[in-house]
Amino acid sequence: MDENQNRKFHISMRTFIMVTVLAVAFLAIAGISIGVMIFVNKSSEETLLAQTEQQAGKLADQVALHHFRIQSSENTLDANINESAFLAGGRILIIDQNYRIQKDTFSFQQDAYIISEDVMSVMSGEVDKISRIRNKYAKVILPIKDEGDSIIGVIVATASTNAIDQTYHSMLKSTIQLGLIIVPLVFIAVLIVSWLTVRGLREMNRKIAYISEGNLEAQLPVKGFRETRYLARNYNSVISKLADIDTTRQEFVSDVSHELKTPITSMKVLAESLLQNENADTAAYREFMTDIVDEIDRETKIINDLLALVKTDKQNAVMNFAEVNINELIDVIMRRVAPIAKARNIELTYESYREVKAEVDEVKLSLVISNLVENAVKYNVDNGWVRITLNADHSFFYIKVADSGVGIPEDAKDKVFERFYRVGKDRSRDTGGTGLGLAIARAAINAHGGTIKLYSESGKGTTFTVRLPLFQDHSNEQETVTDEIISSGKVEAVKVSEGSESGAKNN
Repeated sequence: MDENQNRKFHISMRTFIMVTVLAVAFLAIAGISIGVMIFVNKSSEETLLAQTEQQAGKLADQVALHHFRIQSSENTLDANINESAFLAGGRILIIDQNYRIQKDTFSFQQDAYIISEDVMSVMSGEVDKISRIRNKYAKVILPIKDEGDSIIGVIVATASTNAIDQTYHSMLKSTIQLGLIIVPLVFIAVLIVSWLTVRGLREMNRKIAYISEGNLEAQLPVKGFRETRYLARNYNSVISKLADIDTTRQEFVSDVSHELKTPITSMKVLAESLLQNENADTAAYREFMTDIVDEIDRETKIINDLLALVKTDKQNAVMNFAEVNINELIDVIMRRVAPIAKARNIELTYESYREVKAEVDEVKLSLVISNLVENAVKYNVDNGWVRITLNADHSFFYIKVADSGVGIPEDAKDKVFERFYRVGKDRSRDTGGTGLGLAIARAAINAHGGTIKLYSESGKGTTFTVRLPLFQDHSNEQETVTDEIISSGKVEAVKVSEGSESGAKNN
């Protein structure tokens, strides 16, 4: 069955609520009404049997007292029996121990003999009494006993259930009439409740349709039922994040366009200058071409950094995890950066607690460490220092890169990891920066399941702390350990002397 066919069976929430509540209300009213009528009918039948049994017992005592002289002029027993039968709308039979009918209020079987299983059961004492309702009559059979408690006969009394039936039909009629009044009221109430329930959702749907057209600045009104308010808050939160993502995307595209356009513009200006200078000599051409090559190198660096950023993005990254000796990895990077530090007389030291082996993507982690160390050197002061420390616990390893450089202003700390952001744009261009290094580093760290923190004060240096899991399979199960462990304990510092290779000595 395809989607179009499935839609035929879809109903609105409002219709579902109305149908469900009406069905439940109808079943509840019907169930309660039927239950009440059955209870009342049963109670009435039990009352009728009790009354019939009580009256029959009185008559049986009188019959025994007068020794079956029912029609004697000395008593009113016959009249009492007739009156009781009339009031009950039934019939009374007085039967002696010979099964001869001494009294029949209907006179049909007067003086006749009766053979009945029920009469015989009571007469023989097999059962104490018989009391039941059958064929719209309540029937009671009781024994007639003498003073010695011997059974000398039985009395059979019946009473009509017409009054009970009339009451039952009257209740049924009243229930139907009441239902005809209640059902429309319930329908109206359900209609109002269902309308109030889905009104908020309908408003939200209209608003969502408007937002889906690209109006991400719109927000859903937070009102109505608790669930509707929760839904509106969560949806607004998602929309806000989407709006932020869209803004970031637009800014990123704008920044990329600007960064790529700048070198091209410079090359165009240099080329046009050469074309306009018809008398330019070889030296001028060489100078201009050198500047053009520099701009091409700058363009290439931007493109390479963009590609690296895409490759290290957590959603797109293809991670090649393998066990790597982190100490050796940092050693290699230190040797590579040492000449840059030497040129400015910057002291470069590496402190290690212990040998650390971890499951990492060596290429991407090298990008992270290289970027942090190179930045620490580039944005440092002459004759300054850069210190790299390595530590580990049972779950994570920690790399800290601290410098004595220019530091990062307070208002820039939250922005330094953004793409193309530069604390000082002129200074960054002078050092060859593209504003993508820290964004690449954070993306690579996130892809490893790690974190990076920044501690800095303008004019007093900067410290970056990186925490990465030792084993990728257990990256989500580890306890959070503070970064202070990097600076605790005894370590042996190895100073990177000018012109010499640096290494780490582990305790």
